[in-house]
Amino acid sequence: MIPASRESEARTVANHELQDAARTEATKQWNARACGELDGSKESREYFARVEADRYSRQPWQKGYFRFDQFPGKKVLEIGIGQGSDLLQFGRAGAECHGVDITDNHIQLTKKNFELNGIPVDIRKSDATALPFPDATFDCVYSFGVIHHIPEAERVLAEVRRVLKPGGKLMLSLYYKWSAFHLFSKIFAHGLMRGWLLTKGYAGVLATIEEGADGRKIKPYVRLYSKTDVAELVSSLVIRDLSIHQLDANHFSRFFGWMVPAFLVRKLDHRLGWYVACKAEKPGADRATV
Repeated sequence: MIPASRESEARTVANHELQDAARTEATKQWNARACGELDGSKESREYFARVEADRYSRQPWQKGYFRFDQFPGKKVLEIGIGQGSDLLQFGRAGAECHGVDITDNHIQLTKKNFELNGIPVDIRKSDATALPFPDATFDCVYSFGVIHHIPEAERVLAEVRRVLKPGGKLMLSLYYKWSAFHLFSKIFAHGLMRGWLLTKGYAGVLATIEEGADGRKIKPYVRLYSKTDVAELVSSLVIRDLSIHQLDANHFSRFFGWMVPAFLVRKLDHRLGWYVACKAEKPGADRATV
């Protein structure tokens, strides 16, 4: 029988290895090709305008849900900046913009995007588990599709709570565990029909969600979240909304997608969509902590 201390030590080593691998694979993935990257020169406003248009055509619900225009004069932090499209929305509406990322490619592209648009921004290369800001700095912390790539998500949320001002807002989205895309496209079509669960394993199948990842040589860490998981993750904050978004007929895979009518896609959007989104608030000084 293995002593408890040895088991605990082994788990600690395994956790550190997972965390290191997640960061290595993330930088490999997005330094090779930025999130939402398109072809063409990346030195012009036209390029970043195309990236922005492509993003919101794919995710038309984002602007209406997150209301980037609600923070004029406020300090906003984005965790995982991509090419800066979302953070730029805050900046155009008059927010003071800050961002962190571990990927040099994303940092350079976001700085260029803001420079070309004439909007100031503070971008830092930093791990989200140790944010380089004092306590109670921000009015809003925003992160779209990023924290599910970080094994220590609980540490990230502890940092988010720390840097938020009392009454500050968290706006977050993560991949949804019970989405049609996960169940039909990834598990059924790729995992079972194409045999990827045998050749790549479940973690490898999830990695292929990201463009350019093959689940073997390039294998970014991906975790899917249920609504219960998200509620537990942000339990130190007051949840204002927790909902599901972004369903497409193609998410039911090429086997079934053609059979799903548009009205049913709209009806099932908030049950089987690809993202679970959350808006939460740090309790104020005059309120009991959660």
